[in-house]
Amino acid sequence: MFRLIHNSLVKKIALVILFSFQTGVVYSGSLDYQNRGDRWEGIAPEPVAGTDIELLSVLVDYNEDWQPLPAACRLKFYLPESAQVDLTIQELRPKHFYKMDRVIPKPVWQRGFNHFTWSTGDVIAALQLNIPKLGVIARLKTKVKQGTEYVAPVVFYHSALPKQVKGYLFAFRVGSSATLNYAIYQGSSENPLAAGDLGKQSVGEPFIVLWDSTGAQEASYELIIDGFFSDDFLPIHQSVRFYHKPSFN
Repeated sequence: MFRLIHNSLVKKIALVILFSFQTGVVYSGSLDYQNRGDRWEGIAPEPVAGTDIELLSVLVDYNEDWQPLPAACRLKFYLPESAQVDLTIQELRPKHFYKMDRVIPKPVWQRGFNHFTWSTGDVIAALQLNIPKLGVIARLKTKVKQGTEYVAPVVFYHSALPKQVKGYLFAFRVGSSATLNYAIYQGSSENPLAAGDLGKQSVGEPFIVLWDSTGAQEASYELIIDGFFSDDFLPIHQSVRFYHKPSFN
């Protein structure tokens, strides 16, 4: 037992030293990943090992100026029906090992628009995070199907919302080098609205699928990623289902 505790402590100290060296931020226990009242947030330096292909973020394509750093970050998403939602915010490329999840006040979110706001003062400001390099994902926990993710695209902002939703950014990474392509379908249609070649993607490096949704009607859609791994040519198939709401006002 002592050996296990000692090894765990040594590992944490080593990660703290590495974190401080790489980021220039003096580590404080107050930045640990912990309960902050309405969410868990902080440094989580032991990320879960990646799967064959991992969905990291689904965001509305929208940008605000994050300098100077605002007092709070805000999220907004639409649900066509009430659902349990697992909200997660993390760096697309782990540098500070920042993570925010386990939002406490709303295990079930309502039909329609939903909001969440949290302070930048607890962790984000101290880590000097580059906000546009964060990924956000709202997974619908009540819908489960192997090989399929059910998500609600999120607007990530601090002051003003977009007047129209003109596109989406889907971020993924693969656990092994792979050659990929994508297609987007409306409902059960067999004819894609958009398709493209993503080329060869390197292990652990996030890549983005951008869909220009201009003119797309309000409905359910599906993004499909297909391809094969470079080392053994085994196939890859990942489905992401989401609901497109053209206006967030």
